[in-house]
Amino acid sequence: MARKTADERRQDPDRALVLRAQEGDRDALGELFLRHAPAVRRLLAGTLGATAELDDLVQDVFVHVHRSLPSFRGDSLFSTWLHQVTIYAAYNHLRRPRRGWTTSDVEVLDAIPDATSGTPHDRLVGQEALRRLHAALDRIKPKKRIAFLLFAAMGFSTQEVSEMVGAPVTTVKSRIWFARRELIRKARQDPYLAAILEDAEEGRHEPG
Repeated sequence: MARKTADERRQDPDRALVLRAQEGDRDALGELFLRHAPAVRRLLAGTLGATAELDDLVQDVFVHVHRSLPSFRGDSLFSTWLHQVTIYAAYNHLRRPRRGWTTSDVEVLDAIPDATSGTPHDRLVGQEALRRLHAALDRIKPKKRIAFLLFAAMGFSTQEVSEMVGAPVTTVKSRIWFARRELIRKARQDPYLAAILEDAEEGRHEPG
């Protein structure tokens, strides 16, 4: 990840709050939580699927932020660093045994651009599509899974994914390609999954 210049660091919209939080101001830390918790929640829901532990994971992310903030030097935007912490939490969660989807938890849909548009029927179809996609991804290694979902489902560019996962763009593209290949193989036995992949990747051909 490229280091930020002094001017770019001054332009970080969170800079003032971060400096106050680093000096021990708990109110500033609370404001950072209120400002960024929804985005952290969406990122976790989008990469992990529905999980009853979502609230705990969001809290874990901000506990890590609280502990690590004194060492944050501002070489990147605070939000970029926070995304890295969030993805690290997602990796750790995926390494543990997982339970299946929680059908009442529709926050995963909210993490996917345009997934909640349309009629109630469209929303139900979208929920089933994401359930099938995450079920297939459960058998794919976490690094490939996360890179694929960030790019193909959540709409981040490979450069943005690179910054979030802390890997070169070429590595990110490779992970996306291998995840896609494994999903295509699984889709041979599931025409519905094949259609999901086509929709999820429409216009997302960057890794080629």
